[in-house]
Amino acid sequence: MSTTGKNAAPSGRTHVRHRREHRRTHTAAFVLGATALWLYLGFVMLHLLHNNDVLPAWVFVGAAVVPVTLLWVMVHRLRVTDTLTWGRLAIAAGFGGLLALALGSTLDSLTGFIPQPHPGGDAGVVSLAAAGFVEEFAKGVLIVVVGWRVVKSTRNGLFVGGAVGIGFSVYETMGYILGHYGGDHPVFIGTAVAIERGILAPFGHVLWSSLLGAALFTAAAKTGRFRVTGLVLGAYVGVAVLHGLWDGASPLVTASTGSQVLAMVTEIGAGVVTILAGGLIWRHVARSAPAPADAPDDVAATTDAVSPAPPPA
Repeated sequence: MSTTGKNAAPSGRTHVRHRREHRRTHTAAFVLGATALWLYLGFVMLHLLHNNDVLPAWVFVGAAVVPVTLLWVMVHRLRVTDTLTWGRLAIAAGFGGLLALALGSTLDSLTGFIPQPHPGGDAGVVSLAAAGFVEEFAKGVLIVVVGWRVVKSTRNGLFVGGAVGIGFSVYETMGYILGHYGGDHPVFIGTAVAIERGILAPFGHVLWSSLLGAALFTAAAKTGRFRVTGLVLGAYVGVAVLHGLWDGASPLVTASTGSQVLAMVTEIGAGVVTILAGGLIWRHVARSAPAPADAPDDVAATTDAVSPAPPPA
């Protein structure tokens, strides 16, 4: 009995470690494979062979590599007691993100009728600053819709909100790539846009909607029903301000001073501030809602103690 118990624990821990190593390997393979496919479609099919039939696929893959990798990681961090499935998160990202973009874009267009202090450029300062409140509201609505039947907990809110933000990020980045696709070297320009937005994706829409989702689900945890509380309003205003600072700080400086150098410095500073502030808040919220004890890995480890490990898939 005692010998079996001593041997069982290391076996379980070893199995968990192997599972995590396989997970990291599969994630790396996914990223590398998707990136290679994207580069092939862009620089071989589009740039060299001028086959524009693959343009939609190239745009989608370029916009989706980083966000979908985040979704992949989220799915593999789900626990049994989260009462969430990969299918639910896929729906939240695919349909929730799309509908959030549709609603947010509609409201964004309406803000265009607001008198602008700086009418030049692609968008007025007011519209850019208001985008944070408009788009976070749209994502909040869809978080409620796709999370209506999900068990309400802070941790589930992080997952559902993050998934909606992932979908929103993919669709919006596709629009940015297509919007900049043109000129003598459209593939190079589109590639630069996709890389920039891919690097920043985890710190933008995904982070903001994850925090908003956590607040919405936390407020609903006691009664099981979504409601507007001080926590929800505070989280909404907070992420909207971070979003607005991200979008509008540089144009505001340009409109006020006319200095492009100062605007660039402001843009970098605003980006650093929003990333650090949002990241630290997310870290605090995530640590306050740790994974439940009866995780699948723990169950697998317990099962391993009395039975051989299953063959690799």
